[in-house]
Amino acid sequence: MWRAYALRRATLADLSAEDGRSARQVQRVIRAEAGRNPAAVRVADRTPVVLVLDTSYFGAFGVMVFRCATRRQNLHWTFVGEETNGAYLAGVARLREAGLDVVAAVCDGKRWLAEQIQALGVPVQLCQFHFLKTMTRHLTRHPRTEAGSELRSLALGAKRLGGAAFTAALETWRVRHESFLAEKTVAPSTGRRRYTHRDVRAAYRTALRWLPNLFTYEKFPALVIPNTTNTLEGTFSHLKRRVNVHRGLNDETKRKMISLILNQPCLPKRKKTN
Repeated sequence: MWRAYALRRATLADLSAEDGRSARQVQRVIRAEAGRNPAAVRVADRTPVVLVLDTSYFGAFGVMVFRCATRRQNLHWTFVGEETNGAYLAGVARLREAGLDVVAAVCDGKRWLAEQIQALGVPVQLCQFHFLKTMTRHLTRHPRTEAGSELRSLALGAKRLGGAAFTAALETWRVRHESFLAEKTVAPSTGRRRYTHRDVRAAYRTALRWLPNLFTYEKFPALVIPNTTNTLEGTFSHLKRRVNVHRGLNDETKRKMISLILNQPCLPKRKKTN
């Protein structure tokens, strides 16, 4: 019943009709069975692992997932009230203590996270999709200035350009718009001089901060490091669809359902057919 409830999206009414018991009796069975979920850690073998790390929120709590990119397997997950660097580092340490050889990690641009994981001797790739989202937050989808439009075009073409070409193009952009970036105006409310184009400057600083880890996958081709965390984005979308089918779940039942779903083996990627 519990597996049908969590994995097949069966409702209490569906299960009651199938089993012949009342909805309240079915609910008691489900609550009892939900407590027997496996522990939220999984170690399949000792082959090298490229970890993809990310967190998604379900109301008052979030689930932090550590996924093997090559095997498409969720190795570890933990429930958090807040997404912190310490929680990510603790998860990586737990997997390494369990015997996994973590050879690389892919994560979003959370400040100082990449540097702290690298301090463990693990190369880090920052998600290029999150990079574009952050740049768009500063520039919008339709920048009103020439410099902003050019910088957004650079961000959109980052993967196509590659590390060397993107770095060179970014420096060329900086030199061309140096005077634009340095423009200042007087704020009417304070009378103080401040930079006129703060959003464009913020986007440029973002590009500089992300640049050292934006093309790590090019430096380690043998590891086949993905350049985004998209494998987890799909997992989170699947989780939300499953959980949202059942309205009114308390947080404890949500956590148990999420653990059960994350513990399911992942299907291999379908081969494209012509």
